[in-house]
Amino acid sequence: MTAVYGVAGQEGRTLTRALLTYACTHLWGAVPSQPLTYSPRGKPLFAQPGRWLSLSHSGGLAVCALSDCGPVGVDVELVRPHRPSLPRYALAPEELAQFDGTWSSFTRLWTLKESWCKREDSPLYPPRRAVMPPHCPHEAYHGGDWWAAVCCHGPAPGEIVWVPPSRLPPPHPHLERQG
Repeated sequence: MTAVYGVAGQEGRTLTRALLTYACTHLWGAVPSQPLTYSPRGKPLFAQPGRWLSLSHSGGLAVCALSDCGPVGVDVELVRPHRPSLPRYALAPEELAQFDGTWSSFTRLWTLKESWCKREDSPLYPPRRAVMPPHCPHEAYHGGDWWAAVCCHGPAPGEIVWVPPSRLPPPHPHLERQG
């Protein structure tokens, strides 16, 4: 099963580890008994086999994906204007064919691409070479001024479980970034 949790607060970066603590406890009943490890590319990993996570933040949003089906990737981005040349630089031809010219469309496509790269722990740059294959189980989520996406093994969750900031516990020491 894969689940995606989200929180909206003052600064998403500061909320990710508390959200991860909440999500582990909510979905699995407890925080893993060993500290996180990291791939050579910096992706956080549970030391215990059979469980995967992914984190993302943008502005005042943080999201966390947990899975016991296989590696998972999640991304959230605020919709905002960028350099006009960015879509042609960042999107592969297959993705440009889906781009409608709006920053909302670009952000949706970008979050799908980034969630795929996070799932695979593969480089996102140069971005035109990172193309999400059509067979990836994924879901895109939209909230007015933001897009989020998850790419996972097995069925993607139909929605994000939103958690009020007041319900977040302090981050568990095993889930904090060490060093």
